[in-house]
Amino acid sequence: MTGSSNEIPPTMKRLVVTSPGEDVASCKIEVQEVPVPKPACGEVLIKVAAAAINPSDYGTWFRCKPEQCPFAMGNEGSGTIVSSGGGLSTLTCRIGAKVGFVGLKHKQGAYSEYVVVSTLEGVFSLPDDLPVEDAASFFVNPYTAIGILDTVKSEGNSAFVHTAAASQLGQMIVKLAPTEGVEVINIVRREEQAELLRGIGAKHVVVSGSDNSWKEELRLKIKEMGTTIAFDAVAGSLTGDLLDILPKKGTVYVYGVLAGKVENVSPMDLIYRQKKINGFHLSSWLRSGGHLKTVLRLSAAGKKVNSGLKPGGWSSSTFKDTTLENAHADIVELLGSSATGQKLRLRFD
Repeated sequence: MTGSSNEIPPTMKRLVVTSPGEDVASCKIEVQEVPVPKPACGEVLIKVAAAAINPSDYGTWFRCKPEQCPFAMGNEGSGTIVSSGGGLSTLTCRIGAKVGFVGLKHKQGAYSEYVVVSTLEGVFSLPDDLPVEDAASFFVNPYTAIGILDTVKSEGNSAFVHTAAASQLGQMIVKLAPTEGVEVINIVRREEQAELLRGIGAKHVVVSGSDNSWKEELRLKIKEMGTTIAFDAVAGSLTGDLLDILPKKGTVYVYGVLAGKVENVSPMDLIYRQKKINGFHLSSWLRSGGHLKTVLRLSAAGKKVNSGLKPGGWSSSTFKDTTLENAHADIVELLGSSATGQKLRLRFD
């Protein structure tokens, strides 16, 4: 290692899946002690301060294959650079810098005390005055919010429908959309979720209840706003409902599966009304258009995200902290509750 700060221990703890199950609760998870990884040329070693537990994370816990185990968990986090493997790309990554990280390789996971990351592909600078643990969820949700709004505008719309809108991502979209000139028709399940969104500035909220009256309310909102696009994090039968309600040539982008497989889709909508169901994935949006556009897109998005990471900012998150030892039990409890907009954060300090 060409540069380092503080004494780096020979071993560290990390969280791994040792056996997949039928769901999050039934998979087996353990804390492992393993050697601290060493950065190669073009990589840095990061001492992890915190890592976010995202739905996209725990969906892989029980879907991983037995031959992949022990399966290292976690996709994003934040921490401090403590050593460098050298190389031109590391010159801008000083020892002691606060950074966010994604794109882990070498079978690593973010739920680890240390990670090595490519400086070209996975290290993102953070504001010096931001507590580094507050950026544990700097990437997946904020960049997805930017990607969704960019997609809406690129298709000539100035408004769109968003489901599961009281989530942390949904709240970010509500805060960011006005700065992008986009209106959001938010769909939530409960009135208290609607009140939460109205409290942070949402103008259009539809509460889906036990009867179907919400569908007509949504239909009228869509006609009023003139939109043809919906982004659906729920799937299940809701995707078909949205496709039915959208006007001719409307598109539902599915980017989550909270209710399981897409259902309730009318072939008539697809064939005669020229409606579409597309998938939306953050990585695909970031990489569309080639390498140069990806670099420019990441740079522009990074500036927007960093400007809003402080408490109360558009890209900030509200966390409930947990530990390596308690993470499994805490996520199972969270999934079994009716908590809105809560995100677990692993803390290592």
